[in-house]
Amino acid sequence: MTETSFWDFPADAGVLRYGEYSLTIVHPGSPTEAVDLPARDRVAARRFAESFGTIDTILEDLGTVPATDDVAAGTRADLELVRVGCWGGVVEIIDPALGHTADDFPVLELTEELHKNLPDAVIIAACTIDDSTTHGAWAIFHPSGTKLLASGRHDQEDDWYVEGEPQAVIDAFGITGEALAQEGIHLDEPDHTFPWDALTQLALERVAPLNHDGRAMSVFRVRHTEDATSIMQEAWLEE
Repeated sequence: MTETSFWDFPADAGVLRYGEYSLTIVHPGSPTEAVDLPARDRVAARRFAESFGTIDTILEDLGTVPATDDVAAGTRADLELVRVGCWGGVVEIIDPALGHTADDFPVLELTEELHKNLPDAVIIAACTIDDSTTHGAWAIFHPSGTKLLASGRHDQEDDWYVEGEPQAVIDAFGITGEALAQEGIHLDEPDHTFPWDALTQLALERVAPLNHDGRAMSVFRVRHTEDATSIMQEAWLEE
């Protein structure tokens, strides 16, 4: 371990799994059309990253990347990179520390804490890690009090954690039956085959523009907290 790292693995150690991980906060009054979003706020992006629960400190500001760029970590050093976009009341962070392959997912705890501090905001997060199967966790919070948390492995019928009901999310966000049908969402599906990703995307579409064409996100190299680093090593680097 160096002065600026809690890692036990060298920077060039290969990442063994692929994943997707994002968390979005939509504050009240935010526009729902991409053309109405304000320009990227670089200062707000850094401030948010500095305050985020998985991050100990920012080591380096690496500028920006297009928000549509693919996110893929090939080495341990790539796991130190987080992307943050702040466009007025819409904030998005892409951070590999959100995922885990065990029973507990950091994203569930983080969204719970954010909701306590931002009860009037919509908070939506999704993270998946693909190994021999897909491990996933999803969180949806609506200002009305509707909450849905789900996590588990798609190859296991049991041992899923689900709090809340998809129907409550559908009602709170005004998701239409047509939209559900287009995404193949059927409420009677068991937890391990239910399309949680599709439901979170539909909810997000109702409150925030998802079209990031022409937009940029700040990229920071960070030192994650010691706890977050330990979880990341297990999730991404260990056999």
